[in-house]
Amino acid sequence: MSVQDFVELIVGFVRTHQEWAVPVAFLVAFAESFCFFSILWPGTAILVGITGLLAASGADQSILLPSIVAAGLGGTLGYAISYWIGLYFKDSIPHIWPFKNQPELIRHGEHFFDKWGGWGVFFGHFFGPVRAVIPVVAGMFRMRQLPFQIANVVSAFIWAAGVIAPSFFAVTFRDEIVGFVREHHYMVSGFLFLTAFLNSIPMPLMAIPTLFLFLAAGAVFLFAGGDPLLAIAAGTAGALLGDILAYRYGRAHQGEDLHNVWRNSWSPESSGKAISFVNQRGAMGILISKFHTTLRSFAPLAAGAAGMPIGPFLAAALISCVIWTAALLAPVPLIRALIGG
Repeated sequence: MSVQDFVELIVGFVRTHQEWAVPVAFLVAFAESFCFFSILWPGTAILVGITGLLAASGADQSILLPSIVAAGLGGTLGYAISYWIGLYFKDSIPHIWPFKNQPELIRHGEHFFDKWGGWGVFFGHFFGPVRAVIPVVAGMFRMRQLPFQIANVVSAFIWAAGVIAPSFFAVTFRDEIVGFVREHHYMVSGFLFLTAFLNSIPMPLMAIPTLFLFLAAGAVFLFAGGDPLLAIAAGTAGALLGDILAYRYGRAHQGEDLHNVWRNSWSPESSGKAISFVNQRGAMGILISKFHTTLRSFAPLAAGAAGMPIGPFLAAALISCVIWTAALLAPVPLIRALIGG
């Protein structure tokens, strides 16, 4: 069974048994935050699907708060148990799945936690790549219980509200949203520019949130009848500007340890991989970098530091940004045509 099939199975269950929406929200959020499930569990997608389904079926807004509370409690409990596992089984953690098969998870979690401390616990709920290991590492580092739980509870409920409420209101008030977009399409295209720019600069903490915002805004814009060429132009321009700024920053720090001059964005391991990636592939590395999971926003920075000429860099970056934007937005007109919208 594929991940998509699993998501559809759970969403379909809630469609048939809406009274189970609240306990399902709790269980989904718990699995999303529990260290052994989080790596493979598509919890955010399931919650978005359930919430959108409830709104489309005419469910009353009174179900919204209980669902957010349930998801917040589930996320809190998942992180808390993961913390206690790290605290009491510190020496055994590297020898059990999934950490035995992916030892780099602990290294990345340690680096993230060492850099951000208590804020790392807060950010962990929103940052997919380290969500599974941050609470475990916090326990292994023997972070004090009270600061951990405060950061855990606050971030879990913010995450739950941020996933559930927008999905519910976007479907409930879709006519009003579409009307606003039609009247302010240049404002929305400016938002597409901004989110594409923020997604492009080397700041991993913003990568996933800005990607979701870009996709959501682009989908609404195109469903409302916005010009696809304007959307692609806005996304391309924003992503390209981010690439150029990163390139110029790298160029200004040639010969320096990039990890030391851009500490808040990557680990020493990532900086070395990005430089090696660009050195091996040249301009082709820039062209394909937008589709590379971990190094996508670091390649332009590394290209500048490696002294890549500006001409080949700009050509490759422009092509990459156009393809990236078009690939993200292309499914929307197709879906709109299929549903007769």
